[in-house]
Amino acid sequence: MIELNDVYFAYPDKPVLSGINLHVRRGEYLGITGDNGSGKTTLAKLLNGLLMPCGGKITVNGQSTSMSTSVPTTCDPESLLAIRRSVGIVFQNPDAQAIGETVEEDIVFGLENIGIPKSEIDRRIDQYLDLLEIRDLRYKNITLLSGGQKQLVNLAAVMAMEPECIVFDEALSMLDPTSRRNALDAISKLNRDHTSVILITHNHYDLHNCSKVIRINGGRITSWRLPEYGDEAIENHKLTATHTHARPHTLTSAKGARSPQMIPGIEIAHVSHTYNPGTDWAVPALKNIDLRIEKGRVFGIIGGIGSGKSTLASLIAGLDTPTTGSVIIDGRPPEPGKNAGILFQHPEDFFFEKTVREDMAFGLRKTGLSENVIDRKIRSAIYAVGLDSGIFEKSPFHLSSGERRLVSFGCVIASAPDYLVLDEPTAGLDQKSRRRVLEVISGVARDLTVVYISHRVRDVLDISERIAVLDDGVLAFTGTKDQYSDWR
Repeated sequence: MIELNDVYFAYPDKPVLSGINLHVRRGEYLGITGDNGSGKTTLAKLLNGLLMPCGGKITVNGQSTSMSTSVPTTCDPESLLAIRRSVGIVFQNPDAQAIGETVEEDIVFGLENIGIPKSEIDRRIDQYLDLLEIRDLRYKNITLLSGGQKQLVNLAAVMAMEPECIVFDEALSMLDPTSRRNALDAISKLNRDHTSVILITHNHYDLHNCSKVIRINGGRITSWRLPEYGDEAIENHKLTATHTHARPHTLTSAKGARSPQMIPGIEIAHVSHTYNPGTDWAVPALKNIDLRIEKGRVFGIIGGIGSGKSTLASLIAGLDTPTTGSVIIDGRPPEPGKNAGILFQHPEDFFFEKTVREDMAFGLRKTGLSENVIDRKIRSAIYAVGLDSGIFEKSPFHLSSGERRLVSFGCVIASAPDYLVLDEPTAGLDQKSRRRVLEVISGVARDLTVVYISHRVRDVLDISERIAVLDDGVLAFTGTKDQYSDWR
């Protein structure tokens, strides 16, 4: 179905892929893995003509996406449209593919654009929302969904268009273990129904249903064998899903730990939060949360998709105000960029300068620091996240998703807030980069307090001293990690 012959591709500042030869058969389930920056996303974009190869040839069902060797033009628009209808792509960042205001409108948009009749549109919406177990989201406002819920909506929108082949580019990175297993089951079902699947992932567990797995290393395809044992991703998948259906009690009461006098730390008291209260779009996200986070620790927060983790992160960082209750940091309300900093799930949304250096220096310049001090701070921060100064002159928009995450982490570290909120900071990173980020978090926790939010339970247990579990907006547990192990 898809043929790549001696394909070469380079961005203006660096070569990415070279000598790529690949044949994807109709109905095949192909897995692709590789480190951050290896060229996996670039390859995905080449497969359906979002990018054109600089050399070599790519054909989809016999139609070429490549530039002619004699005439410097791309393939004709009709052929390119046919290719893009044949090969659908689901990317890692769900906000980059959201179109409609509601889930239903988002799925309808693509189907109407390819001329699907209304009766068939209704059937497909029902079919794929049911397949991914998100029928209850059909009339929800997309902007009010969690990152994981948005990823599932993106899956449904592309699946509903029923292309011959679907490329999933780290499209499950924000899902908790239960939702991830359900999504993989849905993908396998599509493949059994003869849809070609190309699954790009760092999570080796995801690849166990693939008929073939390749690795991209140094811009080239190399052979690779799936590990049978010892992969930590498998352990995460084997963890029970009690945190997504948690029992409504705690082993250690946050209320009982309070003192009448101010104790340094984050005090979350009787916090409830509803988006768009009093309207048809009202979404209750948090319900009567009482929690204390002591200063000078790594505090972990886990929960399933839609449990309220990102909402709580925004409230702690001072980006939103709770509907009821209060959040107090060291006796004061949160002050974004001062006593509280935050790293979001999609840091690439916040880049705007031409180079990494300028992006990292922008906020520091607003504080009046000298250029020498700014240079010292950003260099220290970039080394702390495992990158080198060679990245400073690169465009942040040409970095891989993992590199962008590390640069964003460096931006936050450089500003040196007292409290740092990290919302899924390792989503989409390869194992090496993820371990590096966890090492950096453990290191910076010596000087500031870290609130670490993730659905990767093992990572949270590895670096956190205390843990809270959210379930459908309710605080289901708070205590030490040893107590958590007994509780779950």
